[in-house]
Amino acid sequence: MPYAYHSIKKRIHLAVLLAASLATLACTGPQATFSNPLYQGEDPWVTFHDGSYYVCTSGPLDPTAVYVSKSPSLLERGEKVKVWEGAGEYNRVFAPELHFVQGKWYIYFCADTKSEDWRHMAIVLEANTDDPLDGFTNKGVLFTGDEHGNAQANDFTVVTYNGQLYGFWGSLADKYVEGAVMAPMDSPTKITAYRKEMGLNAEGPRAILHNGRLIMTGAAGGFASKDYRLVAMVYSPEAGPIDDKASWKPLETLMESTADVWGPSRASFTVSADGKEHWVMYHSKIFSADDNGIRQVNINRFTFDDEGNPVFDTPPGPSEVLPIPSGDPGIGSMYPAEEWTLSGGAAQESTRKNYTGAGYIGGFVKEGAKATFSVEVPEAGDYRVVVRYANGVYVADEQKSFPTSYPPAEGSLSLYVNGNRIKRTNFHRTTNWDVWMLAGEIVRLKAGKNEISYRFDSGDVGQVTLDFAAVSKSSTPLRGLRGSYFNNSDLTDLKLTRLDPEIAFNWRNGSPDPLIEGDTFSCRWEGFIEPLYSETYTFYSKSDNGRRLWIDGTLVIDKWLDDYDQTYTGTIELQAGKKYPIVYEYYEKDGGANTRLEWSSASQDREMVPSARLSPP
Repeated sequence: MPYAYHSIKKRIHLAVLLAASLATLACTGPQATFSNPLYQGEDPWVTFHDGSYYVCTSGPLDPTAVYVSKSPSLLERGEKVKVWEGAGEYNRVFAPELHFVQGKWYIYFCADTKSEDWRHMAIVLEANTDDPLDGFTNKGVLFTGDEHGNAQANDFTVVTYNGQLYGFWGSLADKYVEGAVMAPMDSPTKITAYRKEMGLNAEGPRAILHNGRLIMTGAAGGFASKDYRLVAMVYSPEAGPIDDKASWKPLETLMESTADVWGPSRASFTVSADGKEHWVMYHSKIFSADDNGIRQVNINRFTFDDEGNPVFDTPPGPSEVLPIPSGDPGIGSMYPAEEWTLSGGAAQESTRKNYTGAGYIGGFVKEGAKATFSVEVPEAGDYRVVVRYANGVYVADEQKSFPTSYPPAEGSLSLYVNGNRIKRTNFHRTTNWDVWMLAGEIVRLKAGKNEISYRFDSGDVGQVTLDFAAVSKSSTPLRGLRGSYFNNSDLTDLKLTRLDPEIAFNWRNGSPDPLIEGDTFSCRWEGFIEPLYSETYTFYSKSDNGRRLWIDGTLVIDKWLDDYDQTYTGTIELQAGKKYPIVYEYYEKDGGANTRLEWSSASQDREMVPSARLSPP
């Protein structure tokens, strides 16, 4: 059996003991406990560096971009920042991993690659600066083949062992090898050696290094099934060289499904904030049906036995309460539901399970329903507001095998700060109304007292209950531009404003928001743009229909025209590190609606202007 009896008994005792601790969240104060799942996501990768956790992800469906987020807490990933996009050149950007190697940040992933006839290849990105949120540059396709030529790869990872950097990855539809393979790397961006099999018949190889032992984990079984599980092999140096398949010995299954946790696997490994504990981050299925691949992110502590092999407890379900990682600051000061001010039909309820304190807030079923809490901060600045919520709406087409409604629809409420509508907040589906997850936003607060509200506005769908909120100083600033959306094509009849991370939209035959009518709307984005290089920049705008761009008061692109899907350009000299005012306007007339802003320079590859280089007014 993969799980020892004493471990199960310990967990049951801990759950009973901590039930009272969970209720203490009814008093505002530091966080002491948490429960899984944390948030929706797949193939999570986390690394701890200089006091911060960095989570690297792509996305569901057919992703073409890579995101990195930063947080002081392992419990909440922080704001996702798009650090690279390969639309047009790459599809199915799967399972990116962020590594700090030889003094620099790199991201490794596999993707369908245009230059390789759309084969699924391993790609490496190198960070633009020493901050992994400042964007990455594509360093190209890695060699992951052998004497037969370069070959497809799946789920690439790296690890430094005994001073040598190695790459490990899964083979994909290959007639020469089976399962996971490996090769030494010449540098973080180059492989010349031929691949060798290492005996792990599982996808997603990821390493655990502990006291000189190298353990390579992998995900076995069907990725969207309850049979998906975490397995591992350990390298035995006494048995031979690392690239000899016979030198790798299998370990027992590390994690597998339980009655209420399905398909726990695709794990990455880190430590608690004080370095005293080992933690695993992994995904599991949101819905129980096999061949339903919507997933959520979880964390759990693990240990090592006397031989140095990892020991994982039974994956904790949504009703189990756990102590937060050692030294972790948590997600902020807690504001439980019973302390909020309610109006318009919002009401405190207590019929569901697994909530904290005395109850939670429901009743978001009609316009005007509103829940407000007050927070006092010592100084003005950017703060992270996180809410624990449930959205257990049942839609059969979302939860069945091979779902025909994919991904699931979201609930939504409008977020207000001090009476000003900031944005529409979306809430992913949870397994049911007894399962809770976290959703967060960065907001700008003034010094002293602030009122934060969630309100059911026109265009919202509700479908959410709220358990508590937490507020902390944000570890990253607000990024993106302030978008103003007008119901008319001449920038009149303002309907909403919100923060948009970048200008890259395709509304097809629709509109940006339910408050906006299709075909005859317009938008204006404002803020600042900060280049990395002191060079002449070319800006590109592909749009359906008109667009114009000002930078530092200079009209760079002026094509206020009805034509569609044309790309127009303009150039301007910019200085590195200087923030320039930017205004971009767009209008739509009939049919499809899309607009996109890109840039390039002698040192800057052409890319969508990323949120890392944008800041709001």
